[in-house]
Amino acid sequence: MKVLNSEEMSLADRKTIQELGIPSLVLMENASLAVARIIKQRFPEGSKVLVLVGKGNNGGDGLACARHLKLWGYRVDVFLVFGEVKGDALFQLNLLRALGVEPLREFPPLEDYHLVVDAIFGTGFQPPVKPPAEAIIKTLERTKVPILSVDIPSGLSADSGKLHTPSVKANITVTFQFPKVCHLLHPASKQCGELYVAHIGIPEVFVEDVRREVILRVGPPKREPDIHKGKAGHVLLVGGSVGKTGAIIMSAKAATRAGAGLVSVGVPQNLNPIFEVALTEEMSIPLPGEDFLSYRAWETILKEQDRFSILGIGMGMGRTEEGQRLVLKLLEVWEKPILLDADALNNLADSKRLEVLKERGSPTILTPHVGEFERLSGLPKEDIIHNLMDRALEFAVNNQCYVVLKSSRTAIGTPDGKCFLSTRGTPAMAKGGMGDVLSGILSALVGRGFEVEYALKLGVFIHGLAGEIAEREKHTESVRALDLVEYLPNAYRSLETGDYGLPFNYLY
Repeated sequence: MKVLNSEEMSLADRKTIQELGIPSLVLMENASLAVARIIKQRFPEGSKVLVLVGKGNNGGDGLACARHLKLWGYRVDVFLVFGEVKGDALFQLNLLRALGVEPLREFPPLEDYHLVVDAIFGTGFQPPVKPPAEAIIKTLERTKVPILSVDIPSGLSADSGKLHTPSVKANITVTFQFPKVCHLLHPASKQCGELYVAHIGIPEVFVEDVRREVILRVGPPKREPDIHKGKAGHVLLVGGSVGKTGAIIMSAKAATRAGAGLVSVGVPQNLNPIFEVALTEEMSIPLPGEDFLSYRAWETILKEQDRFSILGIGMGMGRTEEGQRLVLKLLEVWEKPILLDADALNNLADSKRLEVLKERGSPTILTPHVGEFERLSGLPKEDIIHNLMDRALEFAVNNQCYVVLKSSRTAIGTPDGKCFLSTRGTPAMAKGGMGDVLSGILSALVGRGFEVEYALKLGVFIHGLAGEIAEREKHTESVRALDLVEYLPNAYRSLETGDYGLPFNYLY
């Protein structure tokens, strides 16, 4: 499903009204009915509801909702935050007045109500909040009365995950037709509570140019009956250094569990005995280097290129001058898909030679967390977090690579200008090693020969699902990276049965 910003949503509204011919009042009626029905599901008839009304179309949605609730037997008060409304909102106010409901003259005590409907600002609003709305929203921040926000919690920007203050912290948010950026990116999304996306009659064709999508489902991979290990991909993972042998071991185990036919691990020769002991299904390849990989390792790796379907490099590698030269050389000479993670990304950033990414003829996949992406892109960390999808997309297009940008959400940017957001996962995954496991999974799936876009979406999705399952079976505080490896079979099973929830409720 597409994820929109304010400008894109406004354009979709206008096209629906002007090109399709659906009157704006019909869209408002559909939106307000969706909100009213959710209230009817959650709050019994006779409940006392306060609707806080802005002067634009968001306020109109609130006024129309108040009318439906009044007709259904709810006790409804409305308060005009700016003392006036205009356009379609004024039309809705006149309908409400015909039913005997007059706006309150003074802001009432919130504790007198069972529910507050926040219809102050919609997707077109840009912070900061100014008087008189500022005082009201600050009051809403302190109340314990449940709040339902219409479209977005007032005070937020629809365009980013930035948490603006003051802003409403809603228990429920009902948005229309498509989720907006603020609904899905933290920390703003934490203000939204339970999210509903309600269909109001805007055709999908009017947003076909929007490049952001949230991943709701991914089809499970398929194995042909005549497949054998040679056809299931041979993954080569390169990395490891003194004190960081565990990273690439976890990647290797994840690649095997994710479905790779064969997995080999290239490590500094002085550390190879550690890997011989730690790995069972996977094979190890001693490469030039003592405590860290030597630049000369590229020669051995290149000689073996025909054996492998993908190269994943960087896990536990360390940041060294030799490492910089090695990463740059492999980007130059490796002619198959290559995945750069962890210190391969740091070494690339340290080299300041990003132009090598554009020169490759085969898929290049970068899997940075926010700190690594900050070093690669030069962008401020807060900007990356608040604009995760757009920043991943821009970097992928500008550097002709795939970017898997990891934060509390994960965004996948593609070189042909698409972006996919996964909301799977859990705070239990805020532990070291989770990224190493993801790199192993992605290397296995790309190495299997799946189309890269599908492989990345699948890998990110099952990585998050495995984390969710591990949390249920273990405990939030006790999930380890290797637990995700063990629960990958359960994640695959969930894909096949579809027994996992969606990030929001969709109402037709």
